[in-house]
Amino acid sequence: MDTSQTALESLPLDFSAIELTHSFRLEHLHPRDEEPVVDMIKRTLMKFSDEGQVLASTVRRLPRFHESYQRHGASYLVIKDGAARSLLGGVGILPFAGLDPSEGIAEIRELVVDTPFRGLGLGRKLIEMAIRKAAAMGYKRIYLEATSQMKHAQALFQRSGFRPIDSPKDSKTQNSDFPCYFVLESLALDV
Repeated sequence: MDTSQTALESLPLDFSAIELTHSFRLEHLHPRDEEPVVDMIKRTLMKFSDEGQVLASTVRRLPRFHESYQRHGASYLVIKDGAARSLLGGVGILPFAGLDPSEGIAEIRELVVDTPFRGLGLGRKLIEMAIRKAAAMGYKRIYLEATSQMKHAQALFQRSGFRPIDSPKDSKTQNSDFPCYFVLESLALDV
């Protein structure tokens, strides 16, 4: 049996670490991981020319990144090399737009996979685990956003069940730098 599928099916709300396969391990963000995660976010997300509009809340979170994911309804998951425990990527779950978690609406933030590890399916694993974690936390719907330049990420989101939300058609949104929004309406655990 595929151990990554077993891990996906049995994700407990309070897990400390899960072996996804013989070579990858999923953990909650630990304070020792804060600096490498923040560096990875800066290297991977801040290179987009339209990042200012889409990633403003990320930039505000960076100085206290670990702390920002310690509040109720929030979690940041990191994926590491199973043997060396090197950080490979991460994904955050937060209440949407400052709502109370009891509203049942989350957002995925700071989904990153370090450049040398792209193309291995780690982004898909992180999305799957974030959906499972969000469901375990009681969320019913998840939003996320991307810059218009993040074409690979947008395709990943759609393959993971998210659908694009049409932006209003006005003069402001005709700019190609306008964020692209996605929603997953139902957190069915068959991702």
